Amino acid sequence: MCGNPIDLQGGPPVTAMLIQNTNPMMVSPSSLKVREGFERDDLFICVHEQFMTETAAMADIVLPATTFLEHEDIYIAGGHTFLQVAKPLIEPIGEAKPNHFVICELARRLGAQHPGFDMTAWEILDQTLERSGLPSAEKIHSNHWLDCAKDFEESHFLNGFETIDKKFHFSPDWSQLGKINAHLPKFPDHYSVTDDRNEESLLD
Repeated sequence: MCGNPIDLQGGPPVTAMLIQNTNPMMVSPSSLKVREGFERDDLFICVHEQFMTETAAMADIVLPATTFLEHEDIYIAGGHTFLQVAKPLIEPIGEAKPNHFVICELARRLGAQHPGFDMTAWEILDQTLERSGLPSAEKIHSNHWLDCAKDFEESHFLNGFETIDKKFHFSPDWSQLGKINAHLPKFPDHYSVTDDRNEESLLD
């Protein structure tokens, strides 16, 4: 975000950013670096938000976003295994727009091509569920929720793990996950995040 060549890893510089559904000024690590990045004169920042958050206050432009009461979406949580599909209960207030509208409109103006840009939000939800082997969006919505819990044997790994030999690997081959992860120790232990790796280690 600060334009550091090491962080870009040979990629082009980031000169524009659209932020949705997050408040990086408050939740991202290295907050001073995050602020430094947001204060760049050559970075255009658009924040699509419901409130004037700390991140929205740093933006060049803020677009009003809908709440969960005003758009279609899929909802899951970390504390339970239920999935829900919701429809809007009220019309969007004022000029508020859902994420799907903003992304598709931006894509249209940039000339980007993807089947998803020509689909409604509901069609995308339905296709996502279908490709995940789950019931249709309409069926889940009609039933109010879907319990996605795995059966006892699978959830307790009684039939093995998702490895070739079905065994849990205490010392896996981290290099299979890519160059940066290849530096991880053979046996699991505390290890600094890969963002802390210096230039020399990345070029090894």
